[in-house]
Formats: sequence, C-alpha cells, structure tokens
Amino acid sequence: MARFVLVLPLEPLVVNDTFTVAQWPLHLTLVEPFETDVEVDALNAALTSVAAGAKPIPADVVEDAMFGPRKNILVSLVRDDGDALPALRAVAMAALRERAVDLGHSRTDYRPHITAKQHGRVREGDRLVLDSLALVRLRPPETSHHGRIVGSWPLGGTGGTGGTGGARGARGTAAAGASAPETDAKRPPT
Repeated sequence: MARFVLVLPLEPLVVNDTFTVAQWPLHLTLVEPFETDVEVDALNAALTSVAAGAKPIPADVVEDAMFGPRKNILVSLVRDDGDALPALRAVAMAALRERAVDLGHSRTDYRPHITAKQHGRVREGDRLVLDSLALVRLRPPETSHHGRIVGSWPLGGTGGTGGTGGARGARGTAAAGASAPETDAKRPPT
C-alpha cells in the first residue's frame, strides 16, 4: 500500500519534486494521510475534477495553537470567509471514496491549520489565498523520510499536472517558506 496526503500548498509545487520531512513546504492539510492500493492515475483523475470544480479560497490566519499528543507542535489556525475549506474537504473525500479509497481514519473534528516549520511560518493576521491542490506520496520506496508530489492542480482551473510531470503554471498569491528561519509567509498584494 502507498501512503498519500492531500494538501493546499502555500507555494507552487511541481510534480515529481521531493522533500524531506524537515523541508516540507508550508501547506494546509485538506485530507490527512491515508493508505491505499488505488493507482496514482486513478487518484489524480478524481482530484482533477475536484480542483476544477473549486475556486481559490481566501482565508485568514486567526491564532496559534499547539497540536500533537504532547501539545508540542506549533500550528496556526486558518479560517476562510465561509465554509469553503470544510466543503472542499468533503468533496475531495467523496471523490476519493468513489475510487475505493478507505478514509476510515479521517478526523471528524477538522481544524484547518498550517504547521510552523524551521524554514517559515504564517502568522496571525496574514491573509492567504489558497489556490492550488496537491497530492503527495509519503514514504516512497526510495526512502522512508521523503514526500513526492504526484499531482498538482490550480483550483478552478483546467490545468494541472495530475502526475504527468512538469510545472503546473504560475500560481500562489500566498507565497511562503523562504530559507531564513524567521521568515514569515508573504501577504498577497492588496
């Protein structure tokens, strides 16, 4: 079985890019990690229509919280202008279930958030525009500590790479994750 996660990245992600756990690009998890035997092409086919049917989501970083069993993981909670994030999550989960993906371990208390990383974070008051969707394969066969982008799509667009490789085009009005440890996410121009 392969393990995947579905995210709304804050920076452009390119299919076949890889990263270590420490270098994970800033993102909001839409569907938490799941394991499946369903082929990547089938997952990407389902998610292509999800992304095409969605619109970019304006959202605000509202406050920090501590997550994890020991409450030692700093995250920033995110709230959209309505119920767009939970609605997109529900549509994505339904599309995956239609492809026979078992999401039995998904959380019922979904709290949209962005985890702070050494290389960057978002801060309370930041305004984001979540405008792309990415499917990440976790722990690929080459190593147990890497993620690999296997699908990437603009929300509301017809483009995207869905596993075919190459960049998905210019996106992202909420760039983040510069190399300096104290770098914050950049706010979109007003």
